[in-house]
Amino acid sequence: MNPAPIALFVYKRPDHLAQVIESLLKNEEAGKTDLYIFSDGPKNHLEKEAVQSVRDSIKGISGFASVRIKLHEVNQGLAQSIISGVTDVTREHGRVIVLEDDIVVGKYFLHYMNTALEKYFHKEDVASIHGYNLPIADKGLPESFFLRGADCWGWATWKRSWDLFETDGTKLLNRLESESLTGLFDLDGSHPYTQMLRDQIAGKNKSWAIRWHASMFLAKKFTLHPTASLVQNIGLDSSGTHCGEDAYLSPYISHKKILSYPDLIEENNEIRNLIIEFHKNPTGMDSNQVRFVFFRKGLEFLKHQVRRVLNFIKRNLAKDRMQTDKQKEWYRGDYVSWKDAVADCSGYTAPNILEKVKNSLLKVKNGEAVYERDSILFDEVQYSFPLLVCLLYVASASNNRLKLIDFGGSLGSSFFQNRKYLNHITDLSWSIVEQKHFVACGNEFFKDQHLSFFETISESKDIKNPNVILLSSVLPYLEDPYRMIEEILTFDFDFIIMDRTPFLFDDTSDKLLIQIVPPEIYEAEIPIWFINYKKFISLMNRKYVLHSSFDSMEEDFPKNLNIKNKCLLFEKEKYANK
Repeated sequence: MNPAPIALFVYKRPDHLAQVIESLLKNEEAGKTDLYIFSDGPKNHLEKEAVQSVRDSIKGISGFASVRIKLHEVNQGLAQSIISGVTDVTREHGRVIVLEDDIVVGKYFLHYMNTALEKYFHKEDVASIHGYNLPIADKGLPESFFLRGADCWGWATWKRSWDLFETDGTKLLNRLESESLTGLFDLDGSHPYTQMLRDQIAGKNKSWAIRWHASMFLAKKFTLHPTASLVQNIGLDSSGTHCGEDAYLSPYISHKKILSYPDLIEENNEIRNLIIEFHKNPTGMDSNQVRFVFFRKGLEFLKHQVRRVLNFIKRNLAKDRMQTDKQKEWYRGDYVSWKDAVADCSGYTAPNILEKVKNSLLKVKNGEAVYERDSILFDEVQYSFPLLVCLLYVASASNNRLKLIDFGGSLGSSFFQNRKYLNHITDLSWSIVEQKHFVACGNEFFKDQHLSFFETISESKDIKNPNVILLSSVLPYLEDPYRMIEEILTFDFDFIIMDRTPFLFDDTSDKLLIQIVPPEIYEAEIPIWFINYKKFISLMNRKYVLHSSFDSMEEDFPKNLNIKNKCLLFEKEKYANK
């Protein structure tokens, strides 16, 4: 059977659309696929130019079997545009793959969609095929699975299912309530689907997706999902109608071909429970992990790397801009509690940080670039020489053994930065402990004989038997840095390295401020601790001796505070006495 046609719904975001088209054309099946583009009309005269820009760009789209364009002169709104468009395509072709102009796809997305559409064509219990999954751990899970209901980020269906779509939200809500299904519908209370439906009825949203999901849920139909997401929503940057601060929902896209499809059509309860736990705790952290604090829903960017980015911005912008930056205030406030600081943060607009870091670091790994830090590429390596000295000392003091945990180490930037000087070490392993979606990306694209990725310190320690842990620009961005240190001390590492960590050298208590990220990077405000140096050293001295203390990279800290950026190397007494 020929590939299913794609219905692509566009509005006023030409840059997003270009990325979507580019990703589709990387799919082998694209050249055999008919593409239907539905362009909605502008809501007002202010949007005419952006809408026309999109319409100008879609005229030049090629690479598909055919491209058919339908222009709406009057604004229908996303819901009505999708409902009418999907209805038209399914009426003509019997099946459809549906995308919006902010859903970027992996290179095996169309293979997955068409394979599943064919496999489950005669399975009445299957409502649709979906390309997205929440960023849950996929270790030991099947490649694809079923959940009851339907979804909306890169999906496909047949006419037989679409004909069951009930557009009247009131009817759907009445059934859910009369059949006592709201708890089940809300994933045991972990996600407010019922409230979303109530809001649609009240006119607070115009969501077609909540009605589509409810329709299939009530019909007791199931949707196939990939365990590793094959799509990424790049519109979670407030550029879309219903998109805001939920970038944490779509941090990563898989480019692996799915080969396994379930024969038994029933809800996968194991994965359902994982999704429930994710909704309850989006950070995915347990008692053995670092408590990265997400102060706004979606704060899934590299908080502990913001300090590094500031350094590179100041070092690499033009001198006149650098002088202007130095006059700005990048910190404010003096807060009593983390909760107060969080409440006074304005949030951020930083979607797709993981994808940017991944793409930049792949260029370094493949020899296309020299050095990367926080997705920024450089023409020469920017070394942290205090850190490099500490790494080489640990190896020399441990019989040429460097088995390191890089806590919060992204995708391995520090490893690639220093690997030139680590090649002679006979027993070398570099283990990154990171958030779930970074671990998944790292294992797919960067894992090798030396570099590996884990979700917890415990897991890494059990497998790799490390002798040193590195925390680089991490402690200041934790809600309770002392509790983290107490936890690390229980692991009894031979060495502990704190790199690029700011300390207070006054006889004052710790200070809690808000750090303002320059807009050249992205709009962000985050709480930051300036830890009292004497207090910190006293805590570390319970089990460790301070071997070395270096001044780290300079920064423009608040002028009224005596703050220095430090690189500290701690070692167990048995090494200090050698």
